[in-house]
Amino acid sequence: MHVQLKRGSLGRLRTPLLCVPLHEGESVRQGALAELDKACGGQISAATRAGDFTGKLWSQVTLYNSKPAGPRRIQLLGVGKAGSIDLERMRQAAARAVAKAVELHAREVSILFPRNSTYDDGHVAQALAEGSVLGEYRFDKYRTEKENHSELEKVSLIAVERVDRSAAAGGVEDGEILADVVRKTRDMVNAPANELTPTEMAARAAKSAREFGYRCRILERRDMERQSMAGMLAVSAGSDQPPKFIVLEYEGAGRRAPRYVFVGKGLTFDAGGICIKPAPKMDEMKGDMGGGAAVIGALEAAARLELPARVVGLVPCSENLLGGSAYRPGDILSMANGTTVMIENTDAEGRLILADALLYAQRYKPQAIVDLATLTGAALIALGQVATAVLGTDRQLVHDLKKAGERSFERLWELPLWEEFDELIRSPIADIKNSGGKHGGTITAAAFLKHFVKDTPWAHLDIAGTSYLDKAEGYRPQGGTGVGVRLLIEYLRGQIEYESDADADVE
Repeated sequence: MHVQLKRGSLGRLRTPLLCVPLHEGESVRQGALAELDKACGGQISAATRAGDFTGKLWSQVTLYNSKPAGPRRIQLLGVGKAGSIDLERMRQAAARAVAKAVELHAREVSILFPRNSTYDDGHVAQALAEGSVLGEYRFDKYRTEKENHSELEKVSLIAVERVDRSAAAGGVEDGEILADVVRKTRDMVNAPANELTPTEMAARAAKSAREFGYRCRILERRDMERQSMAGMLAVSAGSDQPPKFIVLEYEGAGRRAPRYVFVGKGLTFDAGGICIKPAPKMDEMKGDMGGGAAVIGALEAAARLELPARVVGLVPCSENLLGGSAYRPGDILSMANGTTVMIENTDAEGRLILADALLYAQRYKPQAIVDLATLTGAALIALGQVATAVLGTDRQLVHDLKKAGERSFERLWELPLWEEFDELIRSPIADIKNSGGKHGGTITAAAFLKHFVKDTPWAHLDIAGTSYLDKAEGYRPQGGTGVGVRLLIEYLRGQIEYESDADADVE
């Protein structure tokens, strides 16, 4: 599916479906809307006069044009009160327009390009492109009969007033790239564990690196042994699938530019180990690699967008299963930095492999480390499927990530990382234990990880609630959402802008 920007008259537009976003009380008696209303025989004004359409948020009315001129169908889409239309509303509106086109088996849908004084044309175009491409996503690879299969080939953004074509075209291109990467990330999260093994996940990362021009190295078990990656070796011991440690490096800026390291949990299936999980919904543990998939996606997106940044992605990949060689509760692990860890719960495995990756990240002397992981059910209980929990050791880093979350609408909510929580992971026979019990589970998991970041600014994102949805919402489908990719790219863009401003001040 391709997104394009077009300039044209609504009254003369030939398209199977035109989506017209309208806010509450917006007049259709002047300008381009009046021309469209006239072309379709006054159906729009009739619908508003009768009260069939009020502009209430996400209300919809579909009109069928019997006149020879103008669109065949017109979708009036409510976007709420005037002044409340932000970039997220635009993404959602585009996704709903695409959903209507798919429902009608249309090959093309046109969307009226909104005009406002808050956002520039580039940001508006990017939001519409993201919502369009993400809204068309569905994971039906294994369905022998495709229900409501999409025939949509083209989305046209119709500008009736003058726009900055260069900025808008750039926004469309960026939006299509980001959405394409997020779709790939969703595919990984949705893939069954017999397809997406650690080996397959590493192969997909390597393929992306070859195609888009950044570096990829895969560490094998023997490399992990040399690196003393005790977490990876223990967690993977119960599985016949060999573990993989993915190292991705994108050098889009000069050697003196700061480097950022993103770490993603890559558990391609998590049965809980000897502390086995309950059977209900265990199938969803195929998605326990959502953080790792997001990091692979972020590196690909940075390369395709040609961001002037230096970025490293680290993804420890493994399964956590039961077997004769599986690690046990009570085992003691000696990590690469000398910290000893008592295993209290084999289902608290994600933090063990993340610890190895956080220690490995130190060799890059990064400006900041950000890790993403579907780590704790406690995050889902605390924040539902609406927000990602963020905790960290650096105030500015957490602040910058939260700002990026607002811009991408992958919102973050900060939880405290006070010293009092450290007491909950102390062990009587080792330095720390890998579970702090049922109280403050998201926080104690972060308190565990804090032992492995030294003095580097670090933030931990627990995406357990946002990586996988029970019910579709707008452009976010049921199943894997691909959360984290757009957030990390927005964070990088913010850092690039800050560094550019700082350089200008020095000059």
